[in-house]
Amino acid sequence: MENQDTDETEKTAGWDTDFVTDKDGCLTFAPSSPLRPMNWSTKKKLVHTALFGMTTFAAQLNSTSMSTDILARLFKEQFGISREVTLLATTFYILGIAFGPMVFAPLSEVYGRKLGVLVPFFISGVLTFVVACSSSIPAILIFRFIAGFFAGAPVVSSGGVLADIWSPAQRGMALGFYAFFVANGPSFGPTISSLLMHASDKVVSWRNPQYFCGSFNICLFALCEVICCESFEPLLLSREAKRLRLETGQWHLHCAHDKWTLTASELYHVHLLRPFKMLVSPVIFVVAIFASYVFGLFYMLITGIDIVFSITKGWSGTVATLPNIAIFLGVSAGLGVNMFWGRIYGKKLMANNGVPMPEERFPPLMYVAWTLPVGIFLFAWTSWKSVHWIVPCIGIAFAGLGVIVIFQGCLNYLVDTNRKYAASAIAANTILRSILAAVFPLFSGQLFHNLGVHWGGSLIGFIALGMIPIPWVFYKYGETLRNKYPPQF
Repeated sequence: MENQDTDETEKTAGWDTDFVTDKDGCLTFAPSSPLRPMNWSTKKKLVHTALFGMTTFAAQLNSTSMSTDILARLFKEQFGISREVTLLATTFYILGIAFGPMVFAPLSEVYGRKLGVLVPFFISGVLTFVVACSSSIPAILIFRFIAGFFAGAPVVSSGGVLADIWSPAQRGMALGFYAFFVANGPSFGPTISSLLMHASDKVVSWRNPQYFCGSFNICLFALCEVICCESFEPLLLSREAKRLRLETGQWHLHCAHDKWTLTASELYHVHLLRPFKMLVSPVIFVVAIFASYVFGLFYMLITGIDIVFSITKGWSGTVATLPNIAIFLGVSAGLGVNMFWGRIYGKKLMANNGVPMPEERFPPLMYVAWTLPVGIFLFAWTSWKSVHWIVPCIGIAFAGLGVIVIFQGCLNYLVDTNRKYAASAIAANTILRSILAAVFPLFSGQLFHNLGVHWGGSLIGFIALGMIPIPWVFYKYGETLRNKYPPQF
């Protein structure tokens, strides 16, 4: 009898320091438990942030891998189609990204982040190989859409991993890195794609970039599968409750996640309809359309840069896509701005007892967003043969700086103002921004060819200029507008 008691004590020793149980045996992690992802070491958190960020980068990189002028010429020779039809390969992929998260985001909250993010990401890589092996335009477009649909999982749900492991005070800087990967993926797509389509100054095949993107996805999947741990706390609690039941014989132990199942009704009403219902709110709609227009503009700029430098400088091939590197420099500078303000906001948050102040997300937009229209005007009106190429590239970098500051500021604002329904707010923004990002590139060629580089760029710049007052208005009247027009469900 004494030995039996000793064995039982050995089985249960220590577990009560990691968990808190209520009278019904419902488990939660103790605040200081090392099993909580929030209590992981900083090194482990940074590794997970980088790896899940890279999955987002890879998914976004693929979005512009079929947007170059070189590929348009190859498709015209092989399939007899125009540049606009060729760009549908980009459009279909981004539309897939728009709607994929509506399915995979809830699945990641049932089966965990690794299954909800990495498995769809792997499938997207396999489907990208299918695109590379396709021999007709309908097949290419269909499989590009499906590949984008599965690639949507890391684009949205990777943000959930950051929410799992970083505290609210640290999350702003982590989201800054996430936005950095989101923005830089598309900017590298055309250059890498162009390099892969050449060998010894001769065009080899349009299929090579797709083979590369598929391989990149699968290699990243393998790396994440080996290194990354599950970070979704409710699922971890469910696993621990099951382990403790088996080890201790206390069959009443359970957690809240054990009682929840994702029904078809919840999938439809909560995850499919709620994001669209949220867009009915004027506040959410205006902020989302602001961020989405900027993101659509970003894609139009990326897909139009090689056209502009071809027209004005006579550049072609990979050389015409190299100015996209300026976007990376601008986005990197924007990351610095966001991290700097994130530290200031963190101090304000602590002074406010941890209560979010959504309107305090807007000062970076108020004072930095002007770089977007200024950068576009500089790019448009210095794109002459007689002007050194570095000058329009400076304009591109300024535009990249404005894009990343606006994008992250709007994302943070939507999360802070809809804390209970943050996932739906992010989904609403993702749907809207992906639709505009899918459509805008279709007009880039016509815009610059018909209006000319200077006035075509100016049209984009004037629209961007007209949206600059938005953060100022919301900084002053945002709280009043939120109280007057709350989301209705």
